[in-house]
Amino acid sequence: MKRKRSTRRALQALLDGSKFIRHYGFRVLRAADGACTIELPHRAALERPGGIINGPALMAAADCAMWLAIKAKLGMESDALTSELNTAFLAPAKGEHVYCTAEILRLGRRRIYGTARCHGKSGRLFSHHTVTYIRPD
Repeated sequence: MKRKRSTRRALQALLDGSKFIRHYGFRVLRAADGACTIELPHRAALERPGGIINGPALMAAADCAMWLAIKAKLGMESDALTSELNTAFLAPAKGEHVYCTAEILRLGRRRIYGTARCHGKSGRLFSHHTVTYIRPD
C-alpha cells in the first residue's frame, strides 16, 4: 500500500496544533519527498546574551525539520521519535530569521537517519546536525 505524502499545508497545520513547539513560531517553507525547510522567525525571546539565537532553539529547529521531513516522506499517519541528535555550532545567528533544511539520508525499517542545516537567508551556515529517529513498534 502506497502512503499519501504530506503537503506543506498539512505539515503547517500539524505544527500549529502542536503545543510542545508552537511557541517557536516555525513556518514550513518547503516539503518534498524526505526533505523539509522551515523558518524560525527571529524574536528577542530566543536571544541569549549578545543577541545570538540560543542553541536549544537551533536544535529544536533541526529536530522539527527532520520530523516534518519524515512526515513528508511517509505521511501524516506515520510516526517516528528522536533517538539521537548531534549538533555542531558553526557561527552565531544574530538578528535574522533562521532557516533549517532537513533531509533523510537513509530510511530503514526501524531507524531513519538524516542531516539538518540551520542557515541564514544568504546561506551562511549556523549549525549542522545529524539526526536519528526510530519508528515505534
